[in-house]
Amino acid sequence: MFQFRRRKPKPLPNLNLTPLIDVILQLVIFFIVTTSFVSMESGAKVNLPSADFSKIEEAKTITITITENNMLYVNGALVDSNELPSAVVVALRKDPEATVVIEADKRVLHGKVVTVMDVLKKAGAEKIAIATQPTEQEQ
Repeated sequence: MFQFRRRKPKPLPNLNLTPLIDVILQLVIFFIVTTSFVSMESGAKVNLPSADFSKIEEAKTITITITENNMLYVNGALVDSNELPSAVVVALRKDPEATVVIEADKRVLHGKVVTVMDVLKKAGAEKIAIATQPTEQEQ
């Protein structure tokens, strides 16, 4: 009579997870490496002089850093002393009401700080402050 064809069972799909695991692992490594670079501070470490009143409003500031070896940084970026006026003008164009804060190492000569202040005034900075650290009070 009738002969029925036997159907071959369909093979189950084979899903290989090895490439997916490799991609996920590479993404994890990428994010770990990039977050470690983001947490690093840019700029220079300076030893600020002490003062009894050393509070700066953190609102809008442009930071000029002068290191012990007279290197200049504008907002953490290394700048040549000849390029300081143009860098300050560019920073002030972005925020004209910003206070320019000078972070000078306490071993930097007074004349260097005055020269930088003069350059800042000529570049158009109206508000200039000098950063200090609080004086340690003995008890």
